[in-house]
Amino acid sequence: MRRNVIPGLRKVDWSDPQRQNEFVNSVVSALNALGESLTYDTVCALSGSAFRTSFSMPSVQLWNHGNYHVVHTPILIEHTFRMLGFAVAHHVRGDYEHDRRLVTESIDRGVPVITLEGVINGADACVIAGYDQGGDVLLGWSPFMDVPEDHQEAHDETGYFRKSRWHDGLFAGGSTGRILIITGRCEKPSPEIAFQETLCVIRRLIAAESLAPGQYNGLAAHRAFARALQTYEWDDPFEPYLNVMCNEKQYLDRQYAVPFFRSHGREDLARQYARIADEARRLVEFIPQDFSAGHLFADRAKLQPFCDTLLRICDLEEEALTMID
Repeated sequence: MRRNVIPGLRKVDWSDPQRQNEFVNSVVSALNALGESLTYDTVCALSGSAFRTSFSMPSVQLWNHGNYHVVHTPILIEHTFRMLGFAVAHHVRGDYEHDRRLVTESIDRGVPVITLEGVINGADACVIAGYDQGGDVLLGWSPFMDVPEDHQEAHDETGYFRKSRWHDGLFAGGSTGRILIITGRCEKPSPEIAFQETLCVIRRLIAAESLAPGQYNGLAAHRAFARALQTYEWDDPFEPYLNVMCNEKQYLDRQYAVPFFRSHGREDLARQYARIADEARRLVEFIPQDFSAGHLFADRAKLQPFCDTLLRICDLEEEALTMID
């Protein structure tokens, strides 16, 4: 086929300021198109996304605005699909003809594709809903599709983005892009087993110092974030402010840990994460995601309350780790 489209996929964007995780939104969009009835809140917690924190090591990159990308916590990817009863194959960007065929054959089966680190510049994840010109143009959803600096092609008549030279875009962010092909259904674990397996993932998301090259993880990431705001030098507040806004996406998701633990009878952890979620909300109140607090970056002392909140979250998650164990 020269063109094929799966119509009506749920949009992936940032219209909901409390639900900004591109990977989670893409999973919900893709799997609901396959007959599921998933919500952001459920997938965010069950995947482990509500517990992730990543921050770049200064020896690699001072301000990595893609700290929140799921490729920095790769243990989430297969776990997410398996907990939801689906098998997924990871394909690191390779030969164009091979990758084009992967995407078009999946779309021809009626199965959306998820890409990581690219297709649309800057994207954590895109959900691919179709193709045109034999796969030389991809169609889908991404929050960056409406950002002119990142995407200047006119949208498709379906509303989906149109992306030419999409394979080049899989280098976005200086990282090798990935294509996730949903290969079919698998046995879905019982709620009890899914909870225990997710707890194992949560332990690693909190305790492991690094889960991907060049990135601090968990407790180490909280401390690295605070340290960056206390010690890095900048002349223009744009870079650190943009970095703060991108990193805040990770902290906003802490709120979905609360009902997750409560539904599994862990009221102790639900209360602990209610405290963590309150602190996470303070981060966004102190430095809103609209560039309105740029003046704070002119005086490092004014950033200290934000850093102190990060370190309180770190201490609370360290306590949560002992409760999980």
